[in-house]
Formats: sequence, C-alpha cells, structure tokens
Amino acid sequence: MNVFAGIQFSETDKKALIILLILLVIVILIIGLIGVAVRATMHYQAKRADAMMHDVAVTRVIDNPKSFRRFGLKKSNRALFRDSLLPFVVLAATILLWVIWNLFVERWGESVFSISDELFIHIKWDNSQYPADDPLFVRVFGIYIFARWPEAVEGYPTFKVENLVAYIVAFMYVVVIVWYAIICQAYLARFFRIERLSRSIYEKSLEGFKAQQEINIVPDKPLPPSE
Repeated sequence: MNVFAGIQFSETDKKALIILLILLVIVILIIGLIGVAVRATMHYQAKRADAMMHDVAVTRVIDNPKSFRRFGLKKSNRALFRDSLLPFVVLAATILLWVIWNLFVERWGESVFSISDELFIHIKWDNSQYPADDPLFVRVFGIYIFARWPEAVEGYPTFKVENLVAYIVAFMYVVVIVWYAIICQAYLARFFRIERLSRSIYEKSLEGFKAQQEINIVPDKPLPPSE
C-alpha cells in the first residue's frame, strides 16, 4: 500500500520543494567547503607543531610527557603572539581611521555595519509584500518553506561616496575577525597535536612482546676476549 498515494501537491508546493532542495544543496556545499578549509588548517598547523618540537624530542633534550607539553605550549603561545601582532596592528589602524573620519563628519553614534548594509541586496521577507496567490512562504507538512525566490528591495545595493570610509572600516573589521578566528583555530590545532604527541612518543607498549621468548642481546661492540 502506497502511503503517499493520497498526497496531492499544488504547483506552489512543487516549487517550494524544489527551492528547498536547491537551498539544502547550497548549504551542504558551503558546509563542505568550510570543513575542507578547517581540515587544511588543522593539517598545516599539526605539521607546524611537529617542526616546533622535532629537535628537542629527537635530541632527547625533553624526555617525558609533562616537559614536552609544557615546552610545546610555551612555543605555541609565542607563535600565537607573533601571529596576532599583524591583525591587531591592522585593527588599531582601522580604529584610528574611524576616529579621524568621525572627527570630520561627527557620526559617532552610527554603526559602520549599518551604513555598509546599503552595499548589499535587501530581500523582502514579509509575506504581506507578495501577492496572495504567489506568496514567499507556504506551509508544507506543517513547516513553512520558500514557495518562490524572494524579491529584492528596490534601490539596493547602492553606493554613496560620503560613506566610503565606513565601508572600508566595516570591511577591515570583518577581515580582522576572520583572520583572528583562523589564528585561534591554528592555536587549537597545535594544542591538540602537542597533547597527542606527548602521549604517543613517550608511551611504553608491550605490543608483540612475548614473555616466554628468549632474551638475545648482542652488544654493538663485543668485549675483547680475556687473556
């Protein structure tokens, strides 16, 4: 018995389901691209942590997990500080630019993000802005989903020369936020790698050891026969 035999879809419902499917594909692709970028950063920073700790581990300067973790975190903290210098310099320059701009235009109370919003397309999200026979949202299986592609508000995007500095400041804020988020993710990647290495390279394992096997130790330089 086909449980879906009695279900009838209108043209609006069909369009809504197609749009929903397209949006799901787009979301999955975006999540996949973000995942690839995060994985690439994790891999690169893990190799960076290996390079940081290689010499002290190979030369036995550090020979226990606790010292390995302490030294590794100290080097990683220094790397975090060095990596953070440039974005903070950019942030300071951006704030200075915003202050100088406001000294001339006196728009202290306005958000640069609100001003920069005019550079983007504005979407009509209210169903009342659409014809009753062609709404933006419809209810399918008790869930409101898109029934059509949304329309843009007329007059957007727009560019105003007097707001150019606000556009630049808002863009630089976003750049610094993303930049520092990547730096923090890199720090976490190194932290986890150092933690894992501190357990693996110093662990003692009995894998493959047989207690009953004969002990056969041959010295690298045999002692000379006694006279």
